[in-house]
Amino acid sequence: MADGSRYDDMETRPGEGRWTAPEEVWAAVRVDYLAGMSAPEACRRYGVGLTAMRLRASREGWRRTDQPWIPRSRLDPDDEGAELEARVGGNLDRVDLRELAWVAHRRMLRAVMRGEAIEALRWRRVHAAMEAEQDELDRFLEQEEAIQYMQAGADAADGADGADGADGADGADGIFSQPGEQATGDL
Repeated sequence: MADGSRYDDMETRPGEGRWTAPEEVWAAVRVDYLAGMSAPEACRRYGVGLTAMRLRASREGWRRTDQPWIPRSRLDPDDEGAELEARVGGNLDRVDLRELAWVAHRRMLRAVMRGEAIEALRWRRVHAAMEAEQDELDRFLEQEEAIQYMQAGADAADGADGADGADGADGADGIFSQPGEQATGDL
């Protein structure tokens, strides 16, 4: 158009008073619309009418409802979670909670970069929960190790007192007797 607008090569049909966008423009509208852009946004971006776009999409079969349904992968191909899932082969028992916390942290950062504050806060809570869960598991494992160590020490001390089961205090099996008395196992 002579007024300096974006599309100087748009045609006006004689007597109709309308112009038709070139096929390149419609191809770009189609690509963006099918990629997920809203119809009004695609029309604003390329300067075409919403009704014209809907009519053309219907006529040419590129409405979203005309497309085959393909379940989209919930993970971005660059997402660390996809790599982690592939590495463990889907076996969730092989996933360390610290690794899940790291994935949640990375997803939080990605959400912040996209300007999605609510999603970033959700991933922050997931990250904190995974860290807390791993800390609790670490404390539990440390307690179990301490108990096993103490039991091993007690077993070693019992073995040093004698193999006959005597407790070492009076030579009897847990019965303390006065010096000079015979220890009996009967109560």
